[in-house]
Amino acid sequence: MADFQEMREHYINCYKKAKKKIFKDRISKIDPYLLALDEIVDVYSCSQVKLGEIEVPADLIVGTKTSARKESFSRDFMPLIKEGSEFSFKWIQVCKYHLSDTGISDAPKAYEYLGKFYIEEGNKRVSVLKSYGAVFIPCDVTRLVPTKNNDLENKLYYEFLDYYKYSRLYSIQFKKLGYYKKLQKLMEFEEDHEWERMERIRLVGFYGRLCDMLKKKKIDVYYPDSLVVLMEIYGYKFLYDMTDKELSKAIDESKTRIINDKAHFNILCVADDEDNGLWNGYSSDNLKNYDLILSAGDLKSEYLEYLVTVSNKPLYYVHGNHDESYDTKPPLGCECLDDELITYRGLRILGLGGSYKYKDDAKYMYNEKQMKSRIRKLKPKIKKAGGVDIVVAHAPIKGYGDLDDYAHQGFECFIDLIKAYKPKYFIYGHVHHTYNYKDTGFYKIDDTQIINVSGKQRIVY
Repeated sequence: MADFQEMREHYINCYKKAKKKIFKDRISKIDPYLLALDEIVDVYSCSQVKLGEIEVPADLIVGTKTSARKESFSRDFMPLIKEGSEFSFKWIQVCKYHLSDTGISDAPKAYEYLGKFYIEEGNKRVSVLKSYGAVFIPCDVTRLVPTKNNDLENKLYYEFLDYYKYSRLYSIQFKKLGYYKKLQKLMEFEEDHEWERMERIRLVGFYGRLCDMLKKKKIDVYYPDSLVVLMEIYGYKFLYDMTDKELSKAIDESKTRIINDKAHFNILCVADDEDNGLWNGYSSDNLKNYDLILSAGDLKSEYLEYLVTVSNKPLYYVHGNHDESYDTKPPLGCECLDDELITYRGLRILGLGGSYKYKDDAKYMYNEKQMKSRIRKLKPKIKKAGGVDIVVAHAPIKGYGDLDDYAHQGFECFIDLIKAYKPKYFIYGHVHHTYNYKDTGFYKIDDTQIINVSGKQRIVY
């Protein structure tokens, strides 16, 4: 057994890792703490099913039941309380039990909601086990089952529940309807086939190999869905028997199909005017059907923070010409998209905030030459990603929804951007709908939809 000093040093190292993680998450405008289940759903609004003690994938344990302990840990469950505290002493005691001959005997109590796990009792046990690289953690689980509705996430979860009855598998969860049944079929199982332990182990082992390879190749897609795509092409048995070299080649040859197998996204786009239906009249129906939120600028930090908090979905933003306040008070939990290309579950999104320059001392205003230079600098990122699906700008395109006054004219170089990369959507703000009631805010260049999202707009990709 490790002595006290070794365990103390292990705690200190974990604390340092947690502080670094917090710093990086804050720089990236990501909420750095654990999720709290009570902030996501009313536990008593769901039916409860006792699953008993099951092996829970460690990476699916994402939070605590209540907010009381969420800031005691970084997002990866490393401890954030300084060494020498009562908290650290108890954590080291748990560490002692883990390293003993008997190990940790009491399983943490957890709630499962929509395929993720939240700890009710035993946060320190989870933290210690994760610190030593546990892949699975035995937990006493209560499943929370939401009322059935037409929300995509809800439909997927109910498909998962049917699949779990026979597979007893949490490690692979899909984002596309029908993929659970498709997996059963591709494994040549009957719909009511109860998986044997070795069948689960073999699939999870192969899936781990596939994930490592996709990660190494920096193919930013949703890995479980990609598993099904490759199984459709090659067959599970043939795929499973491939060497690493053969699997690598198969992925390269199927890359286009893997990338194109994106889930449909319901995207909330906002800009310029805070919408009272979202800002003041929030109900669970307002935001639950969206997968992603995009802000095209000129909105209060508090508004964006509110949207990302109540939706529990990613929010990416660009600066509007009035968003200099973001420099000192950026919207927490949101990620800046300006002069970046991010890939979210295979969806490639490019950000170009700011308006046409009409004041010399304004930070987020650009002349035509400056905007053209920004686009040119993004070309290597666009090439690496293999193109662009959505462009998020603040300013309009020259001749497409802009106005005659100097402040609201559009950029001509945006036309060249669209012609070159053919994104499905180009969204912008800046020109409030009240400025021109006759303007529909919808335009088209070739196959690219151009949409003024001032206020709010829903788009589906």
